[in-house]
Amino acid sequence: MLPVIVRRLVPADAAPLRQLRLDALVETPESFGSSYEEEHTLTLEDIRGWIQPSDDSAMFGVFQGEALAGMVGVGRQRKLKMRHKAHIWSMYVAPAQRGQGLARQLMQAAIAHAAGMRGIRQVQLSVTANNLAATALYLSLGFTEYGREREALCVNGELYDEALMALPLAGK
Repeated sequence: MLPVIVRRLVPADAAPLRQLRLDALVETPESFGSSYEEEHTLTLEDIRGWIQPSDDSAMFGVFQGEALAGMVGVGRQRKLKMRHKAHIWSMYVAPAQRGQGLARQLMQAAIAHAAGMRGIRQVQLSVTANNLAATALYLSLGFTEYGREREALCVNGELYDEALMALPLAGK
């Protein structure tokens, strides 16, 4: 069994992150607001910009051995009146690595990072409403659904609803 490591991604991780992101956009296009068509032209420099060290955001990766098997992003909302909230995005684990608890480890890292950010009172995310496995994971971590956006995404002519979920952070 290969060792599993969850860590914050750094600019040197740009190439494997770019490939994993493109794979995710092809495999589950309904899970992301962006599309392969929009992102396949992004350069490694663009990707490095996503993972530059910042006090207000982070991308985490889960590695099995040397291979990047999953990713998640977390960051503070930018608007002044919303800076007490963090948002999780781009949660994905490669199909061959699913069922091993890697998504839970990624989410725990993202939540812990948000909890360590000064002034964050809640963590929010959205999930395609028919993604039952992801929804079950988020519920098990303490997230609750606070709304639904009907027809949030249109992928190849098919419409998908998104469940909006939040996790209050204790003691904030």
